[in-house]
Amino acid sequence: MPSVAVRNPHLLVWRDPPPWPFVWRGLLPLTGLAAAVLIAFGPLAHRTIEADVQGEIRARLNAAGFSWSALAVSGQNVTLAGEEPAPAEGERALALARDATCPTWLGPRTCAVRVVGRFTAALPALAGTAPQQAAAQACERSLASVLTSGEIVFASGSAIIDAGSSPLLDHLAQAARSCPGSIRIEGHTDIIGRTAFNRSLSEARAQAVRAALIERGISAQRLSAQGFGAARPIADNRTENGRARNRRIEFHAVAAAAVPEG
Repeated sequence: MPSVAVRNPHLLVWRDPPPWPFVWRGLLPLTGLAAAVLIAFGPLAHRTIEADVQGEIRARLNAAGFSWSALAVSGQNVTLAGEEPAPAEGERALALARDATCPTWLGPRTCAVRVVGRFTAALPALAGTAPQQAAAQACERSLASVLTSGEIVFASGSAIIDAGSSPLLDHLAQAARSCPGSIRIEGHTDIIGRTAFNRSLSEARAQAVRAALIERGISAQRLSAQGFGAARPIADNRTENGRARNRRIEFHAVAAAAVPEG
């Protein structure tokens, strides 16, 4: 490092120049490198990667006829869910997702580092004779019709039913009294949140509706409750409107033989 001579009438002293200009110049490249790292690994890059993975795999699934499968992406981890229309369809969907490639600076690369499936089998057909099946289907339509006039509202992230849903539950109980056989109450959620929590929440909400109908005079023997979490979407979970539709309660007739009221 160069030195500067300071002349004194009585003494010649050599002093080094202050180091700060050189230190700041050295920090400039490090600052640029840190900025590049933040851009490469920051939230913006994370969202960009997720969007690419979501878009490529969704397009591949839709093109192959797997639009029934819900798709959740976290970074490069992918989860497929939904009701399989036929045996082994879930495995085929998983294979397509694993083979999907995304564009990168180095050329096409596999989109997902991990792909898992959470599929459920299709609901079995109603048992009984043709007239009994027709009566059960009419029951389901009647209950579904009641739900078109409103929805059962729960506290956010909870299974507590809002008091404003009481009139709707009264109408559902009235419709359920005329149904033959038993009724299964199903709870469903959107994909926001952890899978285990969503399944537990959907189960608790279905049980809360069951308890509300029992309070209104429907036999406990006729009612069962089951939660499916986000495994059976009916709308696109990528939109707020779709997620709202997926957060729902459904009613299904599961037996044709009549069970007397208790």
